Amino acid sequence: MKQLYLFLSLVLLLTSAVNAQVINGNFENIKPNLLPSNWGMNFAQPVIIDIPSGETTSATIQYTTSIPSMVYATTEAQNGQYAMEISNAFNSTQNVVIPGSATIFSDETQDSPGWNAGIPIAEGAQVYMIGFYYKFLPVGNDIGEAKIEVFDTNGELMGDAEVDIIGTNSQYEYIYMPITFTSNAIKSFMTITFSMAKSGSTPTFGSRLIVDNVVTNFAALSIDENTNLNEFKLYPTLADNEINIIPGHLQSDWINYKIINLQGKIVAQNTTTDIANYLYTMDVSSLSSGMYFLQVNTKKESIIQKFIKK
Repeated sequence: MKQLYLFLSLVLLLTSAVNAQVINGNFENIKPNLLPSNWGMNFAQPVIIDIPSGETTSATIQYTTSIPSMVYATTEAQNGQYAMEISNAFNSTQNVVIPGSATIFSDETQDSPGWNAGIPIAEGAQVYMIGFYYKFLPVGNDIGEAKIEVFDTNGELMGDAEVDIIGTNSQYEYIYMPITFTSNAIKSFMTITFSMAKSGSTPTFGSRLIVDNVVTNFAALSIDENTNLNEFKLYPTLADNEINIIPGHLQSDWINYKIINLQGKIVAQNTTTDIANYLYTMDVSSLSSGMYFLQVNTKKESIIQKFIKK
C-alpha cells in the first residue's frame, strides 16, 4: 500500500497544460456536422461487385442515430456542454454489425484520421497514463476498450496501456491506466483510440459508449470544478493491480478501509490517520478475479462501493 498526496494547488497547476495535451479531450469543440473535432474513425461504405456483370451496389448501412456516423457529439456530458458518443452500425445487406471506434488525430479540418492518426506530444508534457470519464450502455455482452500508444522520435512504440470498458448502468465512471514504458526515449507522438469491441468481444447494434474529459495524467481528477475533492471517489472500477480512493468529505480522526469478497470475508484492510485531501491507493494485485466491495468507515459514517478485479 502507498499514499500519494495530491494537493489541490498542484492539480490546478497541471490542469491547463495537460488538458491541452489531448486535443479536444473535453469534446467541447463540435463541428457543424455534429462530429467532435479531431476525433473519428476510418470507414468506407462496403461495395458489392457482381462478377459476371461488373455492376456494383453499395451495402445498406444503419446507424444508431440520424447522423450517418459512428462517432458524434452528445449533450450527455460529464462536464461542460458536450461529450463524444460512439456506437456500432449495422450492415443490413451483409447482416453484420460494424463496431464503432474513435481515434484522435491532428487535422481538425478532417472528419477521420485517414493515414495520420495520433497527435504530437509537446516537450515536457506529462504523458504517463490514460484517464477518462465514460458511460457504456451495451445491449449485449459487449466489452469495449480504450488504448493509448506512445512513440519516440524514430516512430518506434515505446509505451502503451489498454483499459477494458464494461457497462456502467447509465452512470459516469472514472477510470485510468498507467502506461507501461519500455524505453526512456523522447516521447514524440501518441495515439488514443476508443473501441466498441475489444478483441474477442462481439459488438451489438444499439450499444452506446459516451466518453468525456480524456487526459494523460491525474489532472482528470480536477476537471469537474476541481473534481470536487470534497466528494468521495473510487477508481478504477475495473482494477488490475490497485484501486485508488479520494476520501473527500469523510472528515474524521481516522479512516478504515476494508476490501470484502462476495462471501463476506475481509481480504484486505488498513487504517490511516492522515486524511487531508489525498489519493489513497490499495494494492489488489494478489486478489482473485471477481467482484469485491470496498467498505470505508469513519467515526460518523460508512460508505460501500463495488469494484471488479480483472
